[in-house]
Amino acid sequence: MARMMPSYIDEKSPPGERDVFNMLSGGPEDWAVMHSLDLAPWNRDLRTEIDFVVIVPDTGILCIEVKSHREIGFDGSNWTPADIRRSPFKQASDARYTFYRKLKELAPRFRHVPVVHLCIFPNAFFVLQPNMSVAESELMDSRTFGNCSSSSAFCYELKRRMRASINADGNLFLPGSPLSTHALDDLIKCCIPIQKRRPDCRESIRYREQELEALLSIQQKPVFRLAEYNERIIVSGGAGTGKSLVAFELARRYAESGERVALLCFNSLFGSWLNRKMDAVQPQLPNLVVGRIFRVLTKMAGIIPPENLDSDYWEKVLPLLLEERLTDPDMKAMVAFDRLVVDEAQDILSRPLLMNCLFTFLTGGIRDGKHVLFGDFQNQVLASRDMLDQSLNRLEREARPARWHLSENCRNYRIVARTSIGLSGLDDNVYSGFLRVGGSIGNFDIDFYSSDIEQAAILSNWLKEFRKTGYKPEDITILSFFSDAKSLAGRGMVQGWQFASLWQDAINRIHYGSVHAFKGMENKIIILTDVFLTEKGFKRDLFYTGMTRSTESIRILCHETSKDILSGWMKTGGSGHE
Repeated sequence: MARMMPSYIDEKSPPGERDVFNMLSGGPEDWAVMHSLDLAPWNRDLRTEIDFVVIVPDTGILCIEVKSHREIGFDGSNWTPADIRRSPFKQASDARYTFYRKLKELAPRFRHVPVVHLCIFPNAFFVLQPNMSVAESELMDSRTFGNCSSSSAFCYELKRRMRASINADGNLFLPGSPLSTHALDDLIKCCIPIQKRRPDCRESIRYREQELEALLSIQQKPVFRLAEYNERIIVSGGAGTGKSLVAFELARRYAESGERVALLCFNSLFGSWLNRKMDAVQPQLPNLVVGRIFRVLTKMAGIIPPENLDSDYWEKVLPLLLEERLTDPDMKAMVAFDRLVVDEAQDILSRPLLMNCLFTFLTGGIRDGKHVLFGDFQNQVLASRDMLDQSLNRLEREARPARWHLSENCRNYRIVARTSIGLSGLDDNVYSGFLRVGGSIGNFDIDFYSSDIEQAAILSNWLKEFRKTGYKPEDITILSFFSDAKSLAGRGMVQGWQFASLWQDAINRIHYGSVHAFKGMENKIIILTDVFLTEKGFKRDLFYTGMTRSTESIRILCHETSKDILSGWMKTGGSGHE
């Protein structure tokens, strides 16, 4: 019996894969077979899958692509049926070269091991055409597969094709001696991170799901049930209602089912945090692509944006460049996702060109694709609300999504969230309740300054107080309504403290940045500085965005010329000054 990883095949796997798996499982005992590898992390996150990697110690490595269809055709331009969007031979060849390239990098001692590919059509008759540039050793159709009466006969045919492919390639040579058991184990270890099905991790998956069950609120749990019966969903909710937790877990579950999934957001800092959080999850999921929308899409499309670009490039020029790349059918097939999960979706939906571009990366698009969008569509709209409303109307009209609303705040103390709502002039019904108990007047404070020197002194005193009560530097984030270069912390006005930009991965430092940059994130202590309300066009909802980042306490430093305005807002929550 061959060494199979995993030792069983999921019933949901295509029938052709199950047939090939069963044949391989009866192979020689020194053979090792890995089922369902996703090489996307090794190939710019492009769709790069291998159904089986077969290690034959005395011959080499075989990468197999299986197509289960009963009829497969090619007219010189297009494949049939239509769900075969790329040449299976090109797909297998690309995967083979990606596999070999990364294997050489990870384990140079295997660089002389020959790696070849093969397409198996267990149920379909197929005749190679002269213009396809495909060797006979690269195909096994239903005629040969059906004539293999046993695993031994099947494995004999595989080995014969491997040798033919190796002999036909002047750069490949049969091994001088078979791979040892130790070498075989080392080779397999290199592949574990890209294996989609990991039965050895089922216990850790169950444990994580039990932990999550304890964390989720009664209001959040139905989203997972909703996702079982609906392919398109919009989940709305204010800041701190747990949207990101649910989005993260939902994306992970989709990926564990075998789908190619993207979990994307607009904010750069939040995208980096999502990446780190997903990297810590075991087992790793190579078919789950996570991060900021621009980073993910440009990486797959092979676009390197110039430096020092303005928002017009990212929101108008780049989407058109990306869509142009996708006019190549082969590229479109390689970048396509089976499922799209978007957090902080309001930032993308309020930019129509970017929204259109994103859905070209999803199989089925807006109308027929599988997507779940999470967002605060009422209170955290930092771009065009008109554009957002138009996009939501379009989604409602074309996608007809199921909807769910989260209204219980599970991040902030009541005093922090209520004050943020009042200062922002929002409706009192943003939250239906607060899950966190406790909190008092001590969790909120505001002070006024007349100069940068005075503002720096007040900030320094607050930092001393937090240090005395046991808070570490990394527990505190200073946010400004200005850019970093214009902010109090960014200009180096506060002496005696070590600061670092939000973009710096520094320990034992107090991080600072803009309210916009920290959107989607959270920390124990949030201090808002440089609040100057007489500035023309001041957006009150920045208070809501900034203050709701706090899990414990909030402090605000406001210029004394704005004292009357701010005091009025705190009393009434009205919209007296915009």
